Amino acid sequence: MSIVSDSLRRFGRSLSARLLVIFLIATLVYGFAARYAFTLFRDTDYLRRIVGAHIVLHSEYVLKDIGSPPNLERAQAIVQRIPVDMRIVGPGVDWSSTPDFYRLEDVPFGPLSFLELGEASRNEVEAWAKELDKVEIAEYMDHSLIKLSDGDYEIIFASPRVRETPHANYSILVIGLMGALVLFACYLAVRWVFLPIRWMQEGAERIGRGELDYRIPARRHDELGDLSRDINEMADDVQGMLEAKRQLMLAISHELRSPLTRVKVALEFIDDDKTRQSILEDIAEMQRLIADLLESEALNTRHAILRREPVAPGQLIESVVDGDFSNRNEDIKVQIPDNLPQVCVDVTRMRLLLRNLIDNALRYNPPGVKPVVVSAKSVDGQLLIRVQDNGAGIPPEHISRVTEPFYRADPARSRATGGVGLGLYLCKRVAEVHGGRLVIESSAGAGTGVTVILPLAGNS
Repeated sequence: MSIVSDSLRRFGRSLSARLLVIFLIATLVYGFAARYAFTLFRDTDYLRRIVGAHIVLHSEYVLKDIGSPPNLERAQAIVQRIPVDMRIVGPGVDWSSTPDFYRLEDVPFGPLSFLELGEASRNEVEAWAKELDKVEIAEYMDHSLIKLSDGDYEIIFASPRVRETPHANYSILVIGLMGALVLFACYLAVRWVFLPIRWMQEGAERIGRGELDYRIPARRHDELGDLSRDINEMADDVQGMLEAKRQLMLAISHELRSPLTRVKVALEFIDDDKTRQSILEDIAEMQRLIADLLESEALNTRHAILRREPVAPGQLIESVVDGDFSNRNEDIKVQIPDNLPQVCVDVTRMRLLLRNLIDNALRYNPPGVKPVVVSAKSVDGQLLIRVQDNGAGIPPEHISRVTEPFYRADPARSRATGGVGLGLYLCKRVAEVHGGRLVIESSAGAGTGVTVILPLAGNS
């Protein structure tokens, strides 16, 4: 059912389908308008007079040919010449060309109602209009019957012959099939016209995912083809700008780290251990700041390139805890079930996310209380990784802003109460570029819990 609904939803959003509906509506409107115009013309006295005159003329020919009283031999000759059956009823006569002719009492004869002339026209054609009263028609048992009155005699024609089965009328079916074929041909034509739009949609989606080398096919030589080429040129420009930006970031990284490295070497010659240690800590903080700034800038775009690979969440979390926090293992409790599915992520950036979350939790977790808990579970096709501390918590007015760059709840911004305010911002960006999100829950005195929610679908 979902596949059908998705197909109908895509069909409803298709420009080709909408144009096809417009063509269909236009065709129906044109057909009804043409039918209405024909009906108006048919109902005019002018057309009625022409048709009525011809009916009267042919009726007179038939009655004159048969004679009065009717000549049965002439009637038989008429039946042999044309494919109809005839019956003549009158004083002393009840003849039919076939013994199977219908009982006249069962046939619903009626006047030629569509030839009801207006009063003015009837006065103009009074000479033959009275003759119309001698003609009656009926549809009975899939046969058309006409009754002509000639004095005391009635002459009835049945077409086709009574014993003949009327041919099935496939005209409506044929017209319907032809209409369906025409509509299908129109749909294919419109689909071909708008095919470049589908290429553009796919190209925009792939380029938006970071496939900057992808280019939209530009095989058409029309406005849509020109638009495809313009989009490709824009993609070339964007790729060039991003590459220039990347090179600039690398250059800045090199230029900033080189003098810091030289300062660290020079510090080794300072005899005052306390001063040297303090400066080394400042330099280490500057290096972390530079690294975080470069990483945040790399992630602050929809075109962030991820080097995804399948990994077991439990192994990834344990490797971060054992590798980056080996001296504080007793302050961290890991709760990972054995049946967690693999996820396809950028391992380097996920390690950065986990490292920042655990480091924040340890910084705000008071000594001597319960350890920081790092847990993971799979719920409804999503992987949930949670880091919970037991600190003082984040004031409610700050929760919505702690993931902003350089924002800190502590206005003093001292080294003892945290970093520069990029940690949670980087965690949020890492989660978002993986198609996930970051959820922060905190209450006074109960600590802070940060949950990373990542999609499992399409990652394994």
